[in-house]
Amino acid sequence: MSTYEDDIRLERRHSRTIAGILGMQFITQDVMLDLHEATDFATFTVAPFKVAARLRTHKYLNQYGEEFTLRWCRPSGVPTEIDKVRGGLVDYMIYGFVSEDESRIVRYFIGDFAIFLESEPSPVAVKWNTPPDSQLAAYRLTDTRDEFVVKSWPNEWARGLRRGRLRGRTQEVGA
Repeated sequence: MSTYEDDIRLERRHSRTIAGILGMQFITQDVMLDLHEATDFATFTVAPFKVAARLRTHKYLNQYGEEFTLRWCRPSGVPTEIDKVRGGLVDYMIYGFVSEDESRIVRYFIGDFAIFLESEPSPVAVKWNTPPDSQLAAYRLTDTRDEFVVKSWPNEWARGLRRGRLRGRTQEVGA
């Protein structure tokens, strides 16, 4: 059973790793800028952007490692992740799985919600969460547009998955 508190605990435990992953994706090192302008690192994204984070425990990796979930609805009527995504409140998501001892992120992808919304795929399932305080919609990465995944690890795992390769391969991130 995974609770909201468990999810937050995992995200907080790995927050530096997540920040590093996002930094490597959105902040670039440019040799030419360094040579000509004394600029070692830069970001070329002018507008602020927001990133949702979701880490899942290792027990879900084998069965659900090729999917991602978004909170779909709550009986209370409180807005959920899909409502916030559709409302344009978040730009990207980082979604990953942790090792059995929860010490490392073993697989992740960064998804672009603008691309997701352009062709919002249908969920493969909508199921009650445990505990049953909300429903989760499960999406297959293979059902999304190629451009949805802007980065994945290990070794561009999600892009390879879309091409029918790399199924089930797991490595670890961070130390």
